[in-house]
Amino acid sequence: MKVGILARDFIQWTGGVDFLGMVLDSLLAVPRAEQAEFHLLIPDLQPRWARVKHRARQGLRGLVSGKPAAPKSASPEGAGSDLFSEFRGRVTIHHLENTRRALVREVRELELDVILPALHTLGAGFLPPWVGYVYDFQHKYFPEYFTPRDCLSRDEHFADLLTSARAVIATSRETAGDIAKFVPEATARVFALPFAPALNPEWMEDCPDIPARHGVARPFFLVSNQFWIHKDHATAFEAFRALAARHPEVSLICTGSTRDERDPTYFPRLMDKLKSWGLDQRVRVLGLIPKRDQIEIMKNACAVLQPTRFEGGPGGGSIYNAVSLDVPAIVSDLPVNREVEGGAVEFFPAGDAGALCEKMEKRLAAPHVRASWDSLINRGQSRRAACGAVIWQAIDFVA
Repeated sequence: MKVGILARDFIQWTGGVDFLGMVLDSLLAVPRAEQAEFHLLIPDLQPRWARVKHRARQGLRGLVSGKPAAPKSASPEGAGSDLFSEFRGRVTIHHLENTRRALVREVRELELDVILPALHTLGAGFLPPWVGYVYDFQHKYFPEYFTPRDCLSRDEHFADLLTSARAVIATSRETAGDIAKFVPEATARVFALPFAPALNPEWMEDCPDIPARHGVARPFFLVSNQFWIHKDHATAFEAFRALAARHPEVSLICTGSTRDERDPTYFPRLMDKLKSWGLDQRVRVLGLIPKRDQIEIMKNACAVLQPTRFEGGPGGGSIYNAVSLDVPAIVSDLPVNREVEGGAVEFFPAGDAGALCEKMEKRLAAPHVRASWDSLINRGQSRRAACGAVIWQAIDFVA
């Protein structure tokens, strides 16, 4: 079987890249993958005129220097390959224009038997068969975070996808339940993926220079979320404020983008609050840093805090990473987060800063001893195989 993996709509953001990596790794973890071919379809996100200009410039440089122009892989449209370098030798990477016509041409030339995951509908009659992807229904729970037009657009998007796709995958049982609740006209078969964090072997090497470069020293707690309103950094900050009064040696580190397009004043308001408390030097905001830097800092944390008020997948990306590394995590007790299994995970009532502070204090008093790397690798492989089995079920359903 020839399986196509659609990178469109995913490679523009870190969480999307992580999700595609999880899908690929899970598919490959199932024995039947040995008899399949995998083709990753990466769209060129640059406009055509920019590509032409780049190639012309490369050619001109070659004429002036007398050296041949750089190979195609060095051009901007080849940049996505580096994001999935761990799969080289197991997955063939293709670059194509970001158009439906280019996609149709590519899947025909490659003679693919199935493609996934499609974030947007490809149409009921599209060939080869395809599997859709439903992320979450945040706009139904927190409509105040969206404009009326955005809410309508999301409703139309999900209705279109769930009535044209024969099957879709969702990253939680909670989201699968929301499909039945909010899209009663849905005809697609829904496959809910199990919680499947897995350790990346490259993360096992200790790199003490990374925390030092960012000015991070133990002991500290970590919030590794984008500064989006629903992530509820405010509760984590309130909890740290109470803890900081009794533990002057402890700091709080935050990674992730500091911008929320829905409310550009959100982050500045949080920073003003920290300053008024005199904690602006003890709460360190590192912003969006390289993934490997984030992971190394996480490895050294007392615990990862996840105060979020909403997630589409269990715990969000930071808890996937924490569980894979066996780093303790203190997570809001949303139903979707209760799908987190394994690891040193504790729950607290969402929005309850006092309860979160108590959990943090206990974690300081009883440091966690991480499991062996071999054990963590085996656990991750087992989780990915279970997840891969569900994705293969979705493929078999449509193929």
